[in-house]
Amino acid sequence: MTRTLFRFPLLLAATLLTGCATNSLFNPYPNQAADWKQAAAVGQPEAAFSRLEKGTQGGDRLLYLQERARVAQITDLPADSQQTFSQVITLYDEQDEQARIRLSSAGGGLGALMVNDNALPYRGYEYERIAVHGLQAMNYWQQGDIEGAAVEFRRVTLEQQVAEQRHEREIGRAEDEAAGAPTMDDFDSQFAGLNTAAATVRSSIQNPYFYYLAGVFREGTGNYNDALVDFKKAYEIMPEMPLLQADIERVSALQRGRRGSDGTGQVVIAYEQGYIPPRQEISLPIPTIHGYFAVSFPTYGADMVVPRPLQVSAEGKSAQTAVITRFDGMAARALKEQIPAMLVRQTLRAAAKYGAQKKANDELGLLGALTTQIYNLVSERADLRSWLTLPANAQIARLTLSPGTHALALSGLGGSANVEIPVTQGGTTLVRVIDTGQLHITVMPVLEER
Repeated sequence: MTRTLFRFPLLLAATLLTGCATNSLFNPYPNQAADWKQAAAVGQPEAAFSRLEKGTQGGDRLLYLQERARVAQITDLPADSQQTFSQVITLYDEQDEQARIRLSSAGGGLGALMVNDNALPYRGYEYERIAVHGLQAMNYWQQGDIEGAAVEFRRVTLEQQVAEQRHEREIGRAEDEAAGAPTMDDFDSQFAGLNTAAATVRSSIQNPYFYYLAGVFREGTGNYNDALVDFKKAYEIMPEMPLLQADIERVSALQRGRRGSDGTGQVVIAYEQGYIPPRQEISLPIPTIHGYFAVSFPTYGADMVVPRPLQVSAEGKSAQTAVITRFDGMAARALKEQIPAMLVRQTLRAAAKYGAQKKANDELGLLGALTTQIYNLVSERADLRSWLTLPANAQIARLTLSPGTHALALSGLGGSANVEIPVTQGGTTLVRVIDTGQLHITVMPVLEER
């Protein structure tokens, strides 16, 4: 019996630490992501893919596949991106079909209590899942698959509706579980950066950028009823954008049968700027029945990306983009909404670790106590995982141009460029610009009412 007790903390430490080594415990996720973010930024997808490959086989497969799909999209590999996003969508669908929502985490429950959230397989956030479908729609559109794009834009709308319902239930459950536990108000100064970032958006789920892109797509294909709904949803979230009001008025006129007679075409610029910032780790003193324990938490700092507009001009006309979605703000708000539940788990975790250390000291002597102390020290890391190749923000602009081929001039933080764009009478030309320090420009197939 004594030998069994002696071996228990050693085996527990070895087992859990080995498992967590594949879940970003010893190599924080932002450190890993820096390599493939840089490779994507300079247009080297193969270098990024090689760094992502191992992660796509493990418990965090969902996360690494999301990164891989986005890298492929940034580097103009839409077919590769489409295939990878399809795998991601399958993983999300499989999560929905599980009999118990946390079934995939059941094997890591003990590890999660004794270690931290890095022991759990990555399940994604609602804003990430919605982005998967929005970005997948862009893959189909770029390849000229109008029906495929239409399907994904429908899923963008559906996922946001379902996510809102699921979110309300989870928030209510988290509030019940957090009763009596420490709250964010107890650590207001430590979470100042997180609070500031979260305040830049109204929702961690509703994404006006993807509503807007869906509206552009549906207007371009003659589906004015749905386009009007999409533009109105975007306007409800971002009423301060004059462009959205103009879009609503234009599509309302089209819906009433007024096609216009000026013979022009619409040019829409979709500008995705920078990368979403990584989470940071802070240590907070958590009170338990055994006293205060220093526990690690994820947060965001105050150094968020400051949105800068893209200047666009063609045919003597000019415009600049305006922010429609802060992905960094959505990520911060999603994390902030999880902090109450994290505080509960961390309080229980601190008490459990204290109990394990005391037991080892009482029953196993110096070696057992030392093993447990080392284990507690190295296992106390915040979960810094999130999808880091998403843009920090998304911006939009419009120009109305005469039919023909035009030289569109672009100038932003990532440099300047000129690109030829086709414009057709009554058609819609979408120019997508991804700014990673360099401008990655895609001119999408022109949409015309069918």
